[in-house]
Amino acid sequence: MLRIVFLLCFCFSLQAMKPSDALSKLIDGNKRFQKSMSKSPNQDYYRRKSVIESQAPFAIIVACADSRVAPEILFDQGIGDLFVVRVAGNVVGPYEMESIEYAAKYLGSSIILVMGHENCGAVDAVIEGNTADIRYIAQVIKASVLRAKQSRPRDLLKKSIEINAEAMSNFVQQSDIISQLMSEGKISVRPAYYNFYTGAVELL
Repeated sequence: MLRIVFLLCFCFSLQAMKPSDALSKLIDGNKRFQKSMSKSPNQDYYRRKSVIESQAPFAIIVACADSRVAPEILFDQGIGDLFVVRVAGNVVGPYEMESIEYAAKYLGSSIILVMGHENCGAVDAVIEGNTADIRYIAQVIKASVLRAKQSRPRDLLKKSIEINAEAMSNFVQQSDIISQLMSEGKISVRPAYYNFYTGAVELL
């Protein structure tokens, strides 16, 4: 009987929140993090137990693998709240895209945030031409660096990181699955930039 009740509750949770509400939840969590007022929700025994059978993360975060960029901490979320895809340079290729599509289609996530961050080593390596160890990642980032150079910004690295996040966000939206969900108003995709010093995640 308890199992049936749990499954019914889980199915109800799959009636995902609106994309705007999901984004607000991320922003509110990040504000708590900035102020050192994190609640660290959904991290106890009961939460661990409740998500054993299934999951319903409200957001998908595409982030860099950098050790200083931990989405669950930056957005003050817990176990089962975020579906996180992390790779150097927050680039999106076939493997990352399939992971994103899976969460969007089957887990009820209603926001996809593609997040670059301050002083990204992968983007900086492309700018400096030191890409021998990240050849495949560099191929994806290169176009964004070239676009940034054309605008002659005062801070080439920051501009390149922002353009890269925007480019990956646009690429995600080209997915048939994602574009269909967007047309139905079930999901939205936003690029963002994380500032180390302030702890703020800025929407681009």
